[in-house]
Amino acid sequence: MRAKWGSKLGFILATAGSAIGLGNIWRFPYLAGQYGGGAFLLLYLICVFVLGYFMLTAKLAFGRVAQTNLVDGFRVVGERAGQKVSPVWGWLGGWIGFITGLLIAAVYIVVIGWTLSYVIEGGALFLGLSRHPIDEHLFERLVASFGYQLFWSLLCIVLTTFILVKGVKKGIERVSLYLMPILFFLLLFLVIWMIFLPGAGRGVAFFLKPDWTRLGFTATGFDASVFFNVLLVVFGQAIYSLSLGMGVVFVYGSYLPQQTDIKSSARWVVGLDTLVAFLSGLIVLPAVFVFDLDPGQGPSLSFVSLPLIFAQMTGGRFLMFIFFVLLFLAALTSLLSICEASINLTMDMLKTTRTKAALCVAAVNGIGVTVILLSFTNIIGLKIGEENLFDFVNRVTGAYMMPLMICVCCLFMGWKVYPVIIGNLGQGSGHQSKTFKTYLKWVLCLLAPAVIVISALFQK
Repeated sequence: MRAKWGSKLGFILATAGSAIGLGNIWRFPYLAGQYGGGAFLLLYLICVFVLGYFMLTAKLAFGRVAQTNLVDGFRVVGERAGQKVSPVWGWLGGWIGFITGLLIAAVYIVVIGWTLSYVIEGGALFLGLSRHPIDEHLFERLVASFGYQLFWSLLCIVLTTFILVKGVKKGIERVSLYLMPILFFLLLFLVIWMIFLPGAGRGVAFFLKPDWTRLGFTATGFDASVFFNVLLVVFGQAIYSLSLGMGVVFVYGSYLPQQTDIKSSARWVVGLDTLVAFLSGLIVLPAVFVFDLDPGQGPSLSFVSLPLIFAQMTGGRFLMFIFFVLLFLAALTSLLSICEASINLTMDMLKTTRTKAALCVAAVNGIGVTVILLSFTNIIGLKIGEENLFDFVNRVTGAYMMPLMICVCCLFMGWKVYPVIIGNLGQGSGHQSKTFKTYLKWVLCLLAPAVIVISALFQK
């Protein structure tokens, strides 16, 4: 019998947890810093609620109709729609989603390992058990050690596997019911602390007030190239943040009971996910401006600059510990969902138990992490072009594989099985207005695929 969520609240928190991760707390603030603060935030909100919500809603319905893994899901839903479906759909949408999930998990686990290391380092500093200084070399010392990074990464794999073996209700859902409220409490605590720092108003203004020149609007006219460059980055972040580019949303949807209101649940997930991104911006950017650092410095913001900021603050050791606990909890809930999608397919393909499937996925993750770290620390010198495997996998999955997978799903849902998708929303969601039906079809058939294709073609 296929697993089911125990409650609507558990499903919402677990799905929100899959979306709320490194993309919100680590990636969103530094992208907002790079692309104009308020200008980036405005476009992000538009993308999430004009496109992201509808894509999430459809994909949850896709999973609930299929009630199986993503590879077989295309064939099953096609049959229910009275359509003959080529196996190519399953190969492109399912297997690419599966491979993308495994690759992303390997990179994700490395970053979570860094986060867990910072949690321990921050806790030791707060308790006075460590004499290591918080300086610009803290991150350098971490990433220079293959063994240290591997230890923390393998610990993350063990913890994740332990939870996933327990199943959907007793594992993922139960953990989400506890961790998500803690995550929001820590977020609010840090937001209140940061915005009351002397000088934080400049960072708040930067984040909330759009600089129209960053969107291409100037006194002399409109620069379309500037606007579309920001738009493509924003849309990519929306896909990344809502976990739309893998099999996660589909699999979570396949565990939904028929009485669950998909539209309402999707609104909650999108709302919570966006709220976390917004609050993360209010934590990071005001702190950056208080200490006169560059808000556009990129991915190193959380692991290099923020520890230096905390080192200069009253109560900074405690705040560093809290921030990285927050980042770890968010990342853990996302990793659970990424691995669950792989476990779901492995169980069906190998006709095996959840425990054996979870151990198989854990073993693959362990091998992937080891190879990536060997390349990242230059022990084996394995590079593709000028990139180590960490950077290559991170770039290719984000720029090409995730967009391809979600583009395939949108085209399939919009052109092949749309009546089944929209009909399934009616079970628990009430009558669908003509406007909603029309707009959702436009999103799936044209708007989302068009933006995805443009994003992939013009990635820098």
